[in-house]
Amino acid sequence: MRNAVIVAGLALVVVILGFLFRDSLFPSGEHEAAAPASETSVQSGAQSGAQPAPTVDSQAKAFVAKLSETQPEPVPAKSADHFVSKDQIISLLPESTIELTTLKDIERNPALKPDTPITVIREAEQVETATPEKIIAEAGGDLNKKVKVLIDDEVTELTVREVLQRYAANPDDPISVVKKIQYFEITTPAEIARDTTLAPGQELKIITKPYRLEAATIAELLMREGKFDPDSIFYVRTIREGDDQGIWGIIHDGIMTNFAQGMAIRRGREVNTYKIDIPRDADELLADHSSSYLGKLIHRKAAESHVYNFTKNRMGQNPDYISPGQEIVIINFEPEELIGIYKHFVSEQG
Repeated sequence: MRNAVIVAGLALVVVILGFLFRDSLFPSGEHEAAAPASETSVQSGAQSGAQPAPTVDSQAKAFVAKLSETQPEPVPAKSADHFVSKDQIISLLPESTIELTTLKDIERNPALKPDTPITVIREAEQVETATPEKIIAEAGGDLNKKVKVLIDDEVTELTVREVLQRYAANPDDPISVVKKIQYFEITTPAEIARDTTLAPGQELKIITKPYRLEAATIAELLMREGKFDPDSIFYVRTIREGDDQGIWGIIHDGIMTNFAQGMAIRRGREVNTYKIDIPRDADELLADHSSSYLGKLIHRKAAESHVYNFTKNRMGQNPDYISPGQEIVIINFEPEELIGIYKHFVSEQG
């Protein structure tokens, strides 16, 4: 019995000594190492799979690449306001060729016989497959703009923001967008009169004069004007009424409005929208009366600009004489110049 008491006492002493000297016997580092390894491995796996934050340089390059993507449809010369590549097609059918009329006016027109060939420009709805990036780009970055989408065989009108929210969980799924398209139909006044879908006072767009659909790429338009870098990006803009500041004002407004549009850029499964708000007075003289960054750039580009008269098929380089509704301005930018604009104003805005 006495031996059992002695053994129990020694065991108690060992336990007490172990408790008092536990920090010496078991360093804290070894305690941490004994923690479950599963949490550590999960954390490191999450970190390795995370998308690194994009640099300003990569943002700028992605933005400019998206800005100048070749449009699948020709850009109309009558309403151009685009940054494009040399391969972009420009539609050169003058607006003056198209007449706005009604069925009654066609019947009363003495120059149009029942069998006179005329062309009617009709509109129809067409379903196209689009990506989130394309929808944002076509909306000019306006997330409140309404678009028509096909959902469960029904046409639904949603804002761009609502479309993005609806497809956020599956951004790779195709989005069916309903668009209005124009197509040309060659017909006669007699055939139009028999069209029961038309109301007597309904407005029609027709072409009565001989015409041919013309189109050309930017490279073809500039072929006679000398060489340019194959990677060049061109700002193409129709001259309008109100362009009282000439080519300078056109370039200034084009940079401001296009850089302020939201550009959707995909990184992995994420689709982020980037835009730059350039101050309206960014081209004006600085406080020390020296030229600003944007002012210098616009001055140089205005001097290098080309003006193409699409009604006369004539190219010129006179920035002091422009004709609204008849001409487009073509400005050649190097990609690095547009990337520089992005980076400059990002750094200014902090």
